[in-house]
Amino acid sequence: MYQKIKKNKQKPIQYQNLNPFKETEKKYKFYADIQTDFSELIDVNNLNEQQMEQQGIHKNGSVYHFDYPQGVIQVKNFLNLDDQIRISKLCMNEYINQPYRTNLFIYKEDENFDKFIVHDNKRYHFNNKIRWANVGYQYDWNNRHYPQEKTQVPDPIQEISQRANNFLQLQNHYQSESVIINFYQTHDYMTGHLDDAELDQDSPIYSFSFGLSSVFVIGGPTKDEKPIALKLDSGDLLVMSGHARRCYHGVPRILANSFHPKQNPYQQQQLDGNLNTDFHVFNYLSEHRININTRQVYKPQLEQ
Repeated sequence: MYQKIKKNKQKPIQYQNLNPFKETEKKYKFYADIQTDFSELIDVNNLNEQQMEQQGIHKNGSVYHFDYPQGVIQVKNFLNLDDQIRISKLCMNEYINQPYRTNLFIYKEDENFDKFIVHDNKRYHFNNKIRWANVGYQYDWNNRHYPQEKTQVPDPIQEISQRANNFLQLQNHYQSESVIINFYQTHDYMTGHLDDAELDQDSPIYSFSFGLSSVFVIGGPTKDEKPIALKLDSGDLLVMSGHARRCYHGVPRILANSFHPKQNPYQQQQLDGNLNTDFHVFNYLSEHRININTRQVYKPQLEQ
C-alpha cells in the first residue's frame, strides 16, 4: 500500500478503464512536469456557507461533518503546534525502537541502512527508510489479521485518542488498541484500502496529521463509488465512523512546502546523540508528514 512516486516521463495520464476510486487517486498523484488540477479538492478553510451546503458539509465550530461518506468528520487544528511537536518527537525518537516494530523488520538484521539516515544538527536525525511503526497489537501485513502479540499503547497516544473521543462524544468507551504511525516523504503515497482486519468494525478510527498537508480520499465500500478528496493540514483530526469506517480510503498526495508556520520558532540546539530536539522535529515536519491512526481491534466482549 505504501509506495514511492514514479516519474511518468511526460507521458499523458491515462484514465481509461479505471474505476472511479483509482481515477481520483491518479488525478491527485504527483507527476513530474504535469500540473495537478486541485479544483475539486475540499479545503474546508476556503468554503463559504453556500459551498458547504452544496457539498453536504455541516460546520459546528472547528468540526465538519460530511454527508458523504456518512461518518466522515474533520476537526481543524485539533492539536496545537506544541502538541504536534511533542507527539512527533516521540514518534521519531521512541516509537521506532523496540519493543515497537517498524517496516525494517522485514529486512535481514545485517542490512545496511546508513545511506538513508539523515544526521544533521541543522536539520534532524532520522532513518528515512522507516515508512511505518506499529504499537499496540502488531498487525500481520502479509496475512491481514491481528495475532496476539502486542505492546503497550503509550500514554500520549491514548491521551489524544481519548481526548478526540471525549470531544466528539462518539461512544462511551474507546480504547486505542492498535496504532499505525506512517512516515511520508513528499513523493510518497498510500494506495486505497479498507481497514477491515479488526473484529471491531463499529468503533471509529481516529487519524491525526503532523507536518506537511496531504490529499486524503475516501469513497464507498467498493472502488466503484467516486471518492471525495479532502485537504488535511498539520494538527487536523480526521475521523472515520459509522458507514465511513468500512469505506475505501487512501493518501495519493503529500503537498510540499505546506507546513505552517514557515519559520522555526524553537531555539536551535545540538542533537543529543540520535535524539531530536523540538528544533529538529520542526525541521523534519517541514519536509515530511507523520500520520497516527488509532483503532480498537476487539469489541469489548471479545477482548482477549
